[in-house]
Amino acid sequence: MTPQFIHRFTRRLPVTSRGAVGLAAVGFIAALASLAGCAKPTAEAPAAASATAATAAVNKKDAGKLNIYIWSAYLPKEVLDDFTAKTGIQVNFDTYDSNEALLEKLQSGVADYDLVVPSDYMVRILTAEKLVQQLDHAKLPNIANLDPRFLDKKFDPKNEHSLPYFWGTTGFGYNKKKLGTLDSWQAIFDPKNKGRILMLDDMREVFGAALKSMGKSLNTTDPAILKQAADLLKKQKKLVATYNSGDFANILAAGDVDIAHGYNGQLAEVVAKEPEKLAYVVPKEGATLWMDNVCIPAKARNVENAYKFLNFIMEPEVNAAIVNGVSYASANVPAKKFIKPEILNDASIYPSDDVIARCEFIEDIGDTTTVLDQYWTEIKAQ
Repeated sequence: MTPQFIHRFTRRLPVTSRGAVGLAAVGFIAALASLAGCAKPTAEAPAAASATAATAAVNKKDAGKLNIYIWSAYLPKEVLDDFTAKTGIQVNFDTYDSNEALLEKLQSGVADYDLVVPSDYMVRILTAEKLVQQLDHAKLPNIANLDPRFLDKKFDPKNEHSLPYFWGTTGFGYNKKKLGTLDSWQAIFDPKNKGRILMLDDMREVFGAALKSMGKSLNTTDPAILKQAADLLKKQKKLVATYNSGDFANILAAGDVDIAHGYNGQLAEVVAKEPEKLAYVVPKEGATLWMDNVCIPAKARNVENAYKFLNFIMEPEVNAAIVNGVSYASANVPAKKFIKPEILNDASIYPSDDVIARCEFIEDIGDTTTVLDQYWTEIKAQ
């Protein structure tokens, strides 16, 4: 995966011992004390002071970090630079391309992250597994900037563990010059498009597309329906050029495929550059309505820095800079006056109410996920 923005990994050299300098200073002071007839200080006290200073230096270094695990193309570099300039906190981040990758990383117990950005249904899973901590809303005054429509959702009542970051839809982008106007999921199953279709490398989203094409819910647990969806996707496999969740929009823009299943923001960005050639659609059968959220992992080490960053990105102008940089819709109300009009008025990014009405959130389907895992392994292995 090639993220749109630069990964920033900053390493500092270990604190250098100043013991030799300290001992020289001790010797000089001791000599002066002897000449003055004063008691000679012991070497232990300065050594202890030196150790304390070294420990303080290490603590100060650790206090200046923030480690983030996030989706690709979600954080403009200039926003991170501005945060560091204002706070002195150095931001490091890694990216992932599926919620399942995030879950696996946190379950490993060795992940060293202070902020993560799971989607709606994954928030519930992470909360149930005690992998994220409860938020202290008293430390987050900028929550007042968030649209109540995106708060207190079923996956996290009262937003006890998460706050909305971006929201949007999952449809597909396509080359309208070659394919004409498309409005149905049937296009991704049409043999005429063999070898020219890209699907997300995301189990729930791919099954969601199949289920919606069948007129079913994204969250069905009916074994017979899930088998039908799996069979449909197995047949589709020979039509698919690649499964890709990191660079799907650029692959479409480059002309390597004619249809790219994907998230609206990245697709809207390439469509805006070539509107006479490319288009994005939420199929008439319906699609995923998603919301990505910020959470603090249970084992986060730089919690106070995480709170500082959360408040920072909820400031209206900062939030608008993020939206302007990555073309995804935000839940921040006062940020809208700083967002570019072409983004606010783009129905691919801020869809109409009727489009939203035919979409649904992906939900945690419990043990049925194991069934999907098995089908997904079979599909990918073909």
